[in-house]
Amino acid sequence: MSYWVFSNRRAGEYDGSEWDMSWILENRKYYLEQSERNRANVRPDDVVFLRIYGEHYLGRCVIAGDWVNDPDGRTKHDTDTGWFPTRDLLRWRRQLPQGLIIRDLSNQDVRSRIIKITAEDGLKIETAQRVYERLGFGGADGEVIVLEKGLEEALKPNLALLGLRPAPEEMHQQFRMGVGVGRSDLICLDERGNLVVLELKRGIGSDEAIGQLLRYMGFVKENVALPTQEVRGMIVAGDYDEHLRLAALAAGIKIVIVRLL
Repeated sequence: MSYWVFSNRRAGEYDGSEWDMSWILENRKYYLEQSERNRANVRPDDVVFLRIYGEHYLGRCVIAGDWVNDPDGRTKHDTDTGWFPTRDLLRWRRQLPQGLIIRDLSNQDVRSRIIKITAEDGLKIETAQRVYERLGFGGADGEVIVLEKGLEEALKPNLALLGLRPAPEEMHQQFRMGVGVGRSDLICLDERGNLVVLELKRGIGSDEAIGQLLRYMGFVKENVALPTQEVRGMIVAGDYDEHLRLAALAAGIKIVIVRLL
């Protein structure tokens, strides 16, 4: 048995095609170019850790069988392609930021698609993920939402899961505020008709987001909200650190963590 890291771009980067992480996870097939370096060395029952380039590890799986050539690969992609069937997919509830573990691994290659690691490396990744999930930070305010696309586009049809609905179209998305204020990612209405300003962070949010969001909330309260409407803030992030959590707690801002596949 060997251990590998397979890297890909985040879900949605390839528009749901075979190259896309969402397709790979849904179909249990890891799609690759046949000429990919190290591809020929991967064997059934090998363990694969799944990584988004430059960002995080999202889980692991096991190679379920031999390489399968895609007979239409050259026609579709102008190159020979295929896939490894996978099994025992485990998606971690909290993804492990690459920066927390990469320097501890024997192979620190962050560019190659297929990277050979040791069994000890695999144990380090899994241990770091468990510590990060269980001991690292206080909990988020919201449940994890699994999104299969880019964050902003995937969040809009899932607003009901947060008890929200889009605000009127003229201020719903990328609402431009005054000079020097900026523009919000999303403005929504809650079940009581109050305004909720959402700030979206693809990676790990920092406490700088609190000041930015409070500025947007202040503008909305002063220039948009009706006298009867409250204005709340919410940060939707792929992950967060303790600085952000504590700052949000003090500011009365809700944090919702999403799983970006």
